[in-house]
Amino acid sequence: MLMMFQQLVQVCQVMVIISFSSSVTSLASLLPPGEVAALRQIGKTLNEDGQVSFNLGDRCESAGNVTITRYPQITEMNGTIGCNCSIADDKFCHITSFEVKGYDLSGRLPPDLVNLTYVERISLTANRLSGNIPGYLAKFTGLNYLILSSNNLVGTLPEALAQIKNLTDFRVSDNNLNGTVPEFIGRWTQLRKLGLCATGLQGPIPRAIFLLEKLKDLRITDTPGPEFRLLNVPKKMDHLVLRNINLNETIPEEAWSVETTLDLTFNKLVGELPLDKIRRQFTFLSGNMLTGTVPESFILSNQYL
Repeated sequence: MLMMFQQLVQVCQVMVIISFSSSVTSLASLLPPGEVAALRQIGKTLNEDGQVSFNLGDRCESAGNVTITRYPQITEMNGTIGCNCSIADDKFCHITSFEVKGYDLSGRLPPDLVNLTYVERISLTANRLSGNIPGYLAKFTGLNYLILSSNNLVGTLPEALAQIKNLTDFRVSDNNLNGTVPEFIGRWTQLRKLGLCATGLQGPIPRAIFLLEKLKDLRITDTPGPEFRLLNVPKKMDHLVLRNINLNETIPEEAWSVETTLDLTFNKLVGELPLDKIRRQFTFLSGNMLTGTVPESFILSNQYL
Protein backbone atom coordinates (compact mmCIF):
# COMPACT_ATOMS: atom_id res chain seq x y z
CA MET A 1 0.00 0.00 0.00
CA LEU A 2 2.82 2.42 0.90
CA MET A 3 4.61 1.69 -2.40
CA MET A 4 1.42 2.35 -4.37
CA PHE A 5 0.97 5.69 -2.56
CA GLN A 6 4.56 6.73 -3.36
CA GLN A 7 4.08 5.87 -7.05
CA LEU A 8 0.87 7.89 -7.10
CA VAL A 9 2.65 10.91 -5.60
CA GLN A 10 5.40 10.66 -8.25
CA VAL A 11 2.81 10.53 -11.04
CA CYS A 12 1.07 13.60 -9.61
CA GLN A 13 4.39 15.47 -9.42
CA VAL A 14 5.08 14.69 -13.07
CA MET A 15 1.63 15.89 -14.05
CA VAL A 16 2.08 19.12 -12.10
CA ILE A 17 5.49 19.75 -13.68
CA ILE A 18 4.20 19.09 -17.19
CA SER A 19 1.20 21.31 -16.62
CA PHE A 20 3.36 24.10 -15.19
CA SER A 21 5.85 23.83 -18.05
CA SER A 22 3.06 24.05 -20.62
CA SER A 23 1.70 27.14 -18.88
CA VAL A 24 5.11 28.84 -18.92
CA THR A 25 5.52 28.09 -22.64
CA SER A 26 2.10 29.55 -23.38
CA LEU A 27 2.77 32.72 -21.37
CA ALA A 28 6.22 33.15 -22.91
CA SER A 29 4.74 33.54 -26.40
CA LEU A 30 2.19 36.21 -25.53
CA LEU A 31 2.27 39.73 -26.95
CA PRO A 32 1.37 42.63 -24.64
CA PRO A 33 -2.34 43.54 -24.73
CA GLY A 34 -1.46 46.97 -26.15
CA GLU A 35 0.37 45.44 -29.12
CA VAL A 36 -2.44 42.94 -29.73
CA ALA A 37 -4.98 45.79 -29.78
CA ALA A 38 -2.70 47.76 -32.10
CA LEU A 39 -2.41 44.83 -34.53
CA ARG A 40 -6.18 44.45 -34.70
CA GLN A 41 -6.66 48.13 -35.48
CA ILE A 42 -3.76 48.11 -37.98
CA GLY A 43 -5.47 45.27 -39.84
CA LYS A 44 -8.64 47.35 -40.16
CA THR A 45 -6.86 50.54 -41.24
CA LEU A 46 -4.73 48.83 -43.89
CA ASN A 47 -7.84 47.21 -45.36
CA GLU A 48 -9.94 50.35 -45.48
CA ASP A 49 -12.18 49.31 -48.36
CA GLY A 50 -12.86 45.87 -46.84
CA GLN A 51 -12.21 44.03 -50.09
CA VAL A 52 -10.06 41.37 -48.45
CA SER A 53 -10.04 39.50 -45.16
CA PHE A 54 -6.86 40.57 -43.39
CA ASN A 55 -6.16 39.38 -39.86
CA LEU A 56 -3.10 39.39 -37.61
CA GLY A 57 -2.38 36.94 -34.80
CA ASP A 58 -2.05 37.71 -31.09
CA ARG A 59 1.07 35.77 -30.14
CA CYS A 60 4.64 35.05 -31.15
CA GLU A 61 4.78 31.65 -32.82
CA SER A 62 7.70 29.23 -32.55
CA ALA A 63 9.26 30.54 -35.78
CA GLY A 64 9.47 34.04 -34.31
CA ASN A 65 6.58 35.43 -36.36
CA VAL A 66 3.02 36.56 -35.85
CA THR A 67 0.48 34.79 -38.05
CA ILE A 68 -0.88 36.75 -41.03
CA THR A 69 -4.01 35.62 -42.83
CA ARG A 70 -5.40 37.15 -45.99
CA TYR A 71 -8.35 35.90 -47.99
CA PRO A 72 -8.48 35.53 -50.90
CA GLN A 73 -4.81 34.59 -51.11
CA ILE A 74 -2.55 35.90 -53.86
CA THR A 75 0.74 34.39 -54.93
CA GLU A 76 2.71 37.66 -54.90
CA MET A 77 2.11 38.53 -51.26
CA ASN A 78 5.10 38.38 -48.95
CA GLY A 79 4.50 39.15 -45.30
CA THR A 80 6.55 38.77 -42.15
CA ILE A 81 5.64 40.24 -38.80
CA GLY A 82 8.63 39.35 -36.67
CA CYS A 83 8.64 39.10 -32.90
CA ASN A 84 11.27 38.69 -30.21
CA CYS A 85 10.66 37.21 -26.75
CA SER A 86 13.92 38.36 -25.20
CA ILE A 87 14.15 41.97 -26.35
CA ALA A 88 12.67 43.39 -23.16
CA ASP A 89 12.91 42.57 -19.47
CA ASP A 90 9.31 41.45 -19.07
CA LYS A 91 7.20 38.35 -19.59
CA PHE A 92 6.03 39.33 -23.07
CA CYS A 93 7.22 39.01 -26.64
CA HIS A 94 7.33 42.16 -28.75
CA ILE A 95 6.89 43.01 -32.44
CA THR A 96 10.25 43.91 -34.00
CA SER A 97 9.42 43.98 -37.72
CA PHE A 98 6.29 44.75 -39.70
CA GLU A 99 6.63 43.73 -43.35
CA VAL A 100 3.47 43.24 -45.39
CA LYS A 101 4.42 43.36 -49.07
CA GLY A 102 2.20 42.77 -52.08
CA TYR A 103 -1.07 42.25 -50.19
CA ASP A 104 -3.10 44.66 -52.38
CA LEU A 105 -4.11 46.65 -49.31
CA SER A 106 -5.85 49.95 -50.04
CA GLY A 107 -6.01 51.78 -46.71
CA ARG A 108 -3.67 54.28 -45.12
CA LEU A 109 -0.55 54.04 -43.02
CA PRO A 110 -2.09 53.17 -39.64
CA PRO A 111 -1.39 55.49 -36.68
CA ASP A 112 -1.52 52.45 -34.38
CA LEU A 113 1.87 51.38 -35.74
CA VAL A 114 3.34 53.80 -33.23
CA ASN A 115 2.20 51.46 -30.42
CA LEU A 116 4.62 48.78 -31.66
CA THR A 117 7.47 50.53 -29.88
CA TYR A 118 10.14 47.89 -30.52
CA VAL A 119 9.79 47.86 -34.31
CA GLU A 120 13.08 48.09 -36.23
CA ARG A 121 11.85 47.23 -39.75
CA ILE A 122 8.77 48.48 -41.61
CA SER A 123 7.89 47.55 -45.18
CA LEU A 124 4.51 48.07 -46.81
CA THR A 125 5.72 48.05 -50.39
CA ALA A 126 3.65 46.95 -53.40
CA ASN A 127 0.20 47.69 -51.98
CA ARG A 128 -2.31 50.43 -52.86
CA LEU A 129 -1.90 52.56 -49.74
CA SER A 130 -2.93 56.20 -49.96
CA GLY A 131 -2.59 59.34 -47.86
CA ASN A 132 0.48 61.04 -46.45
CA ILE A 133 3.64 59.57 -44.97
CA PRO A 134 3.15 60.31 -41.26
CA GLY A 135 5.71 62.08 -39.10
CA TYR A 136 5.05 59.69 -36.22
CA LEU A 137 7.41 57.20 -37.87
CA ALA A 138 10.21 59.24 -36.31
CA LYS A 139 9.13 57.95 -32.89
CA PHE A 140 10.61 54.53 -33.68
CA THR A 141 14.02 55.19 -32.15
CA GLY A 142 15.41 51.84 -33.29
CA LEU A 143 14.03 51.99 -36.85
CA ASN A 144 16.66 51.07 -39.43
CA TYR A 145 14.58 49.86 -42.40
CA LEU A 146 11.68 51.82 -43.92
CA ILE A 147 10.29 50.74 -47.31
CA LEU A 148 7.08 52.32 -48.66
CA SER A 149 7.64 51.93 -52.41
CA SER A 150 4.96 51.14 -55.01
CA ASN A 151 1.91 52.67 -53.36
CA ASN A 152 -0.28 55.73 -53.92
CA LEU A 153 1.19 57.91 -51.18
CA VAL A 154 0.99 61.69 -51.54
CA GLY A 155 2.34 64.80 -49.83
CA THR A 156 5.89 65.64 -48.84
CA LEU A 157 8.44 63.68 -46.86
CA PRO A 158 7.78 65.08 -43.36
CA GLU A 159 10.58 66.97 -41.65
CA ALA A 160 10.04 64.83 -38.54
CA LEU A 161 11.79 61.93 -40.32
CA ALA A 162 15.06 63.81 -39.84
CA GLN A 163 15.01 62.57 -36.24
CA ILE A 164 15.61 58.96 -37.30
CA LYS A 165 19.30 58.38 -36.60
CA ASN A 166 19.88 54.69 -37.40
CA LEU A 167 18.19 54.33 -40.77
CA THR A 168 20.19 52.11 -43.13
CA ASP A 169 17.60 51.48 -45.86
CA PHE A 170 14.99 54.00 -47.06
CA ARG A 171 12.87 53.57 -50.20
CA VAL A 172 9.76 55.46 -51.33
CA SER A 173 9.95 54.85 -55.09
CA ASP A 174 6.84 54.75 -57.31
CA ASN A 175 4.51 57.01 -55.36
CA ASN A 176 2.76 60.36 -55.98
CA LEU A 177 4.69 62.58 -53.58
CA ASN A 178 5.29 66.29 -54.07
CA GLY A 179 7.78 68.90 -52.95
CA THR A 180 11.55 68.63 -53.25
CA VAL A 181 13.99 65.94 -52.14
CA PRO A 182 14.60 66.99 -48.52
CA GLU A 183 18.00 68.07 -47.23
CA PHE A 184 17.67 65.94 -44.08
CA ILE A 185 18.32 62.73 -46.03
CA GLY A 186 21.94 63.88 -46.21
CA ARG A 187 22.08 63.66 -42.40
CA TRP A 188 21.25 59.94 -42.27
CA THR A 189 24.87 58.95 -41.81
CA GLN A 190 24.13 55.21 -41.42
CA LEU A 191 22.31 54.97 -44.74
CA ARG A 192 23.43 52.12 -47.01
CA LYS A 193 20.56 52.01 -49.50
CA LEU A 194 18.37 54.85 -50.81
CA GLY A 195 15.60 54.47 -53.39
CA LEU A 196 13.91 57.59 -54.79
CA CYS A 197 12.78 56.40 -58.22
CA ALA A 198 9.74 58.11 -59.77
CA THR A 199 8.58 59.39 -56.40
CA GLY A 200 6.91 62.56 -57.68
CA LEU A 201 9.50 64.65 -55.82
CA GLN A 202 11.48 67.32 -57.62
CA GLY A 203 15.09 68.45 -57.50
CA PRO A 204 17.53 69.79 -56.77
CA ILE A 205 19.11 66.68 -55.28
CA PRO A 206 20.90 67.71 -52.04
CA ARG A 207 24.66 67.34 -52.50
CA ALA A 208 24.93 65.95 -48.97
CA ILE A 209 23.37 62.70 -50.22
CA PHE A 210 26.41 62.11 -52.45
CA LEU A 211 28.69 62.53 -49.42
CA LEU A 212 27.15 59.74 -47.32
CA GLU A 213 30.15 57.50 -46.73
CA LYS A 214 28.27 54.25 -46.04
CA LEU A 215 25.95 54.47 -49.04
CA LYS A 216 26.37 51.42 -51.30
CA ASP A 217 23.15 51.49 -53.33
CA LEU A 218 21.79 54.84 -54.56
CA ARG A 219 18.86 55.01 -57.01
CA ILE A 220 17.24 58.32 -57.96
CA THR A 221 15.28 58.57 -61.21
CA ASP A 222 12.74 60.77 -62.99
CA THR A 223 13.24 63.76 -60.72
CA PRO A 224 12.86 67.07 -62.58
CA GLY A 225 14.73 70.13 -61.39
CA PRO A 226 17.57 72.51 -62.23
CA GLU A 227 20.64 71.18 -63.98
CA PHE A 228 23.52 70.29 -61.69
CA ARG A 229 26.92 68.70 -61.88
CA LEU A 230 27.68 65.42 -60.15
CA LEU A 231 30.87 66.38 -58.36
CA ASN A 232 31.45 63.17 -56.44
CA VAL A 233 29.83 59.89 -55.37
CA PRO A 234 30.43 57.68 -52.33
CA LYS A 235 33.40 55.36 -52.66
CA LYS A 236 33.09 51.61 -53.25
CA MET A 237 29.47 51.68 -54.38
CA ASP A 238 27.68 48.59 -55.68
CA HIS A 239 24.86 50.34 -57.55
CA LEU A 240 24.57 53.94 -58.75
CA VAL A 241 21.42 54.74 -60.72
CA LEU A 242 20.88 58.44 -61.48
CA ARG A 243 18.53 58.37 -64.44
CA ASN A 244 16.73 61.41 -65.84
CA ILE A 245 17.57 63.84 -63.04
CA ASN A 246 19.13 66.64 -65.15
CA LEU A 247 22.81 65.91 -64.57
CA ASN A 248 25.19 67.98 -66.69
CA GLU A 249 28.92 68.38 -67.41
CA THR A 250 31.31 65.43 -67.02
CA ILE A 251 31.06 62.16 -65.12
CA PRO A 252 33.20 62.22 -61.94
CA GLU A 253 36.09 59.79 -61.74
CA GLU A 254 34.67 57.97 -58.69
CA ALA A 255 31.57 56.95 -60.68
CA TRP A 256 33.67 54.70 -62.92
CA SER A 257 34.61 52.63 -59.85
CA VAL A 258 31.02 51.52 -59.16
CA GLU A 259 31.13 47.73 -58.82
CA THR A 260 27.94 46.31 -60.37
CA THR A 261 25.53 48.86 -61.90
CA LEU A 262 26.19 52.33 -63.28
CA ASP A 263 23.13 53.93 -64.88
CA LEU A 264 23.37 57.62 -65.84
CA THR A 265 20.94 57.54 -68.76
CA PHE A 266 18.83 60.44 -70.04
CA ASN A 267 20.82 63.32 -68.60
CA LYS A 268 22.99 66.02 -70.22
CA LEU A 269 26.41 64.56 -69.55
CA VAL A 270 29.36 65.37 -71.80
CA GLY A 271 32.93 64.16 -72.22
CA GLU A 272 34.59 60.91 -73.24
CA LEU A 273 34.72 57.44 -71.75
CA PRO A 274 37.90 56.54 -69.88
CA LEU A 275 40.49 54.44 -71.69
CA ASP A 276 41.32 52.12 -68.81
CA LYS A 277 39.45 48.85 -68.37
CA ILE A 278 36.34 49.04 -66.22
CA ARG A 279 35.15 45.82 -64.56
CA ARG A 280 31.41 46.09 -64.14
CA GLN A 281 28.40 44.00 -65.11
CA PHE A 282 25.96 46.76 -66.12
CA THR A 283 26.70 50.17 -67.64
CA PHE A 284 23.96 52.38 -69.10
CA LEU A 285 24.88 55.79 -70.54
CA SER A 286 22.43 56.38 -73.41
CA GLY A 287 20.49 59.63 -73.79
CA ASN A 288 23.47 61.90 -73.05
CA MET A 289 25.87 64.03 -75.12
CA LEU A 290 29.03 61.97 -74.70
CA THR A 291 31.71 62.15 -77.39
CA GLY A 292 34.67 60.14 -78.67
CA THR A 293 34.93 56.41 -79.24
CA VAL A 294 34.08 53.48 -77.02
CA PRO A 295 37.33 51.75 -75.98
CA GLU A 296 37.48 48.02 -76.73
CA SER A 297 38.45 47.29 -73.12
CA PHE A 298 35.29 49.05 -71.99
CA ILE A 299 33.12 46.83 -74.21
CA LEU A 300 34.84 43.61 -73.15
CA SER A 301 34.47 44.34 -69.44
CA ASN A 302 30.76 45.21 -69.53
CA GLN A 303 28.25 42.42 -70.03
CA TYR A 304 25.44 44.92 -70.57
CA LEU A 305 26.36 48.24 -72.18
